[in-house]
Amino acid sequence: MTATLARPAEPMNRRERTWFRPAFAGLLVLTALIDLWDLGAQGDANPFYAAAVQASTRNPVAWLFAAVDAPGFITVDKPPADNWWMGLWANLFGFSPWSMLIPQALLGIGSVALLVLAVRRWGGDVAAIGAGAVLALTPVVVIMSRFDDPDPMLTFLLVAAAYTLVRAVDAAAVRAGTAWMVATGLLVGLGFLAKMGVALLVPPAFTTAFLVAASGSWARRLGQLLLGGVGIVVGAGWFLAVVALWPASERPWIGGSTDDSLLQLAVGYNGLSRLQGRGGGRPGGFAGGDAAGLGRLFGGQFAGQIAWLLPAALVALVALVWVTRRAPRTDRLRAATLLWGGWLIVSGAVFSFMAGTVHSYYTIVMAPAVAALVAIGAREGWRRREATGARVLLAVGVVLTAAWSFVLLDRAPTFVPWVRWLVLAAGLVTAVVLLLPTGLARRGGVVAAVTLGLVGGLGGTTAWAVDTVVTPHTSADSPGPTVHDARSDRYAAMRHGAPSGFGGRTDPAVAALLRTAGTEWSAATPTTMAASALELASGTSVMGLGGFSGNDPTPTPATFESDVDQGRLRYYVVPTTLEHGDVSRQGGFGRGKAIAPIQQWVTSHYAGRQVGSETVYDLAGPRR
Repeated sequence: MTATLARPAEPMNRRERTWFRPAFAGLLVLTALIDLWDLGAQGDANPFYAAAVQASTRNPVAWLFAAVDAPGFITVDKPPADNWWMGLWANLFGFSPWSMLIPQALLGIGSVALLVLAVRRWGGDVAAIGAGAVLALTPVVVIMSRFDDPDPMLTFLLVAAAYTLVRAVDAAAVRAGTAWMVATGLLVGLGFLAKMGVALLVPPAFTTAFLVAASGSWARRLGQLLLGGVGIVVGAGWFLAVVALWPASERPWIGGSTDDSLLQLAVGYNGLSRLQGRGGGRPGGFAGGDAAGLGRLFGGQFAGQIAWLLPAALVALVALVWVTRRAPRTDRLRAATLLWGGWLIVSGAVFSFMAGTVHSYYTIVMAPAVAALVAIGAREGWRRREATGARVLLAVGVVLTAAWSFVLLDRAPTFVPWVRWLVLAAGLVTAVVLLLPTGLARRGGVVAAVTLGLVGGLGGTTAWAVDTVVTPHTSADSPGPTVHDARSDRYAAMRHGAPSGFGGRTDPAVAALLRTAGTEWSAATPTTMAASALELASGTSVMGLGGFSGNDPTPTPATFESDVDQGRLRYYVVPTTLEHGDVSRQGGFGRGKAIAPIQQWVTSHYAGRQVGSETVYDLAGPRR
């Protein structure tokens, strides 16, 4: 096996140099078409983050801290980096779905561009374009590039960090290598300010690739890594310092925290509780109901998001590890294997086994690694196609991908049924052509193998991505057509224009009433999710009690009563889902213990009336 898969020379012929730039430009145009097509049909996408963007246009402090409401009562339960980006556009062009989502689409396009540049340095032109194409057509990347969640910003920053890491390895022996490593750390730190601990999934792979492949002594490499770590601390720590030093009374409460601390939010609600299922995380996860384990990524909503080329990526990773096992320490193919393989293994393991709240769209972080491994593996296998072992591995990869795509497409049997058969047939024919040495002896055989291989390998994910583009979605957990799967059926109502369950729809009568309030906050309501929907519908500020989960200890009953006495808010709106239930048991995704006393105080002191589908209490009216 070693002899047959030995790495050949790497000539960079003139043909490759001349076609790369047009192909790169074409890929970016295709990505832009995918990410921008009918983007306005997404509406406000995720209303939770949309409300924060709207608030950013009315108060710079709300923009800085990513407050859900303009007066700055409470923030979203994530750090604010993505809100800075979207809020900047909303301030320049006015708040609208387009001004909010175009920046997200640009992040998706930027991620593709940076991945191409990163893969090209160690994998060559063909692998670079292939990796960019796979990333652009991965359903989770497509849907998230058209949504206002922080994941596109996180992914962009991590791919940018991968690019600077590659540059740091290449220049480690000179001063520029240190600068590139510091830049890598700063980008990972900024990634922490996009989605906290998820950004820390890549440093293990970065560290391994740099220590193994960079030139220079151990002392020099360790010193440069240390400076990269300082970059992470600086990139994230400056904003933690801002939060700590800013007077708490003059900024929003840090949503999701128990002590108004961004660091506690990172360690608790967005950290250990997500991994272990304690605190803010719910045991068993959320998206698709998929139980923790190795099979999670291949079932339910997760499969349609990320799993199309995941088997091929794993095959490529094993093959690349084998091929490079005896390579020189600084071999760039092994460096690429360590970088992208380490990224995939760590992130895949975390998303597979985390026991708290987990959404399938989190897997966007895995997409760059999957794309890079598939493209590099295919390129290296093709370069070795004269060897039997290489052809066998290529054939296995194509057939495995085509067969798995058939399975995934079959989960949506009413979706263009002939596509799954075309993908499977193309994969099988490609395998036959690859396994016959004479099939690649002529130009026609090469063209047939490449063309059919692309159909068999990318046909399924492309079909899913196209459906994601042409169909408006109200949940980032459900790209592609409706899937008939036991673990997915209960989430089918979250797509194709149905209420998302995240904040729901606001009754027009309630929205009209809130516009007449004339107070700092037009109303208060349990949880920031419910508040965000009211804000977007009415154009007013709404106080979301208890944060996203209903567990945040803000406001206290005394503070709330004081705000009412001062005339700072007018109405109290009880969402329909809580009208006949105990708010202490139904607040958001938590138990709502923090807001139960407030709702009890309101209902015992004021008379409620039905406004549309909601129960509304006028806090300016007479008390009982």
